[in-house]
Amino acid sequence: MGAAQIREELHQFINRADERVLNLIYGMMKADNEEGDFSLSEAHKQLLDERLANHKASPQEGSSWSEVKNRIKKKA
Repeated sequence: MGAAQIREELHQFINRADERVLNLIYGMMKADNEEGDFSLSEAHKQLLDERLANHKASPQEGSSWSEVKNRIKKKA
C-alpha cells in the first residue's frame, strides 16, 4: 500500500471517528512531530559530558539497577 492510499484511508477513518479516537490520533501525531524538535541546551550537554567523564574515570562507583530498585522498594 502506497503513501497516497494510506493517506486516503486515514482521512476516511478520521472523518468517521468519534472524539475519543480523534484525541488519540491527535496525541500520537503531535508527539511524533515534537520528537524531531528535541534538543539539549549547552548546560545539559555539559552536565551529561561531566557525568560520563566521571563514570569513565570510576566505573565501579555508583549502584547497580537491582540496588536502586531495592532502595526504592524500601521507601515505598
